[in-house]
Amino acid sequence: MSSEQAARTERIGFIGVGAMGLPMARRLRRAGYDLVFTSRRREAIEALTAEGAVSLPTPLVVAEQASVVMTCLPADDDLFEVYLGPEGVVEHMRQGGTIVDFSTASPMMMQRIATEASQREIRVVDAPISGGVYGAEQGTLTIMAGCDEDLFESVRPLLEVLGANIYHVGAPGLGKVFKIVNQLLRAASLVIVGEALSLASNAGADLDLLYDVVRTSSGNSRAWEDAVPKLRRPANSEPPGFRLELMRKDISLAAALGGDIGTPLPLTTLAAQFYTAACSRGIGKQDANEVARLVARMARAELADEEE
Repeated sequence: MSSEQAARTERIGFIGVGAMGLPMARRLRRAGYDLVFTSRRREAIEALTAEGAVSLPTPLVVAEQASVVMTCLPADDDLFEVYLGPEGVVEHMRQGGTIVDFSTASPMMMQRIATEASQREIRVVDAPISGGVYGAEQGTLTIMAGCDEDLFESVRPLLEVLGANIYHVGAPGLGKVFKIVNQLLRAASLVIVGEALSLASNAGADLDLLYDVVRTSSGNSRAWEDAVPKLRRPANSEPPGFRLELMRKDISLAAALGGDIGTPLPLTTLAAQFYTAACSRGIGKQDANEVARLVARMARAELADEEE
């Protein structure tokens, strides 16, 4: 039996089968892993049980039954409840188990979980992800794994089911740092995209032509390539991808981390205010790209093609 086949005899528990977690859990099950999970969402329960996964009532029961517990949760409070609460994973998982957390949260929370887990001889992989729902479905995520080298190699077969770009970035907590930096760049870039389009629109430029020109010039970015075509269409013309309220949470994590470690982040702090303003206007459930449209409204600039 190969090491990969041996690994697939382990039971995997998954907690947090939302927009990202559900396709990830489905990929694990389709790869042959024995999978248990917990969810209150009927859609997730029906989808995963149809794949042969087993639905359990609580994280506590998942922890008792799985040798590897994976989580993909929204924020620090959720991580605390699932891992460190009175009915949490750390308290009820067997010694020798492994935790793999894909959430975007604070490094300090991850380090706290790792410290308490180590006292019960439970290993922790801090493994935030990037690549969106499409990447989760296709198994092309970028995974930033924070753990010791031996543990990284032992969980690599699992991670390779989920991601195409897998990096060992250091100890638990550093995975969260890498993800926060990525989100800082993306969030701030979307604000700048809004400013650039506003300036061009108010100056009478052809925005479609501008999009093509910038794509082949030094000002190009992933944010420009992804966001501008969507912003040229009317708001809400397609389902949201990454929600604006989640981007607000992520850039706020960056600002908070800067404060905690004494690193001035003036542009990050300013960009975060646009996300706060957007959420206060009730568009937090919309796509994060909509922050650029908010910037344009402030400039009284039109971004969408009127023919649309």
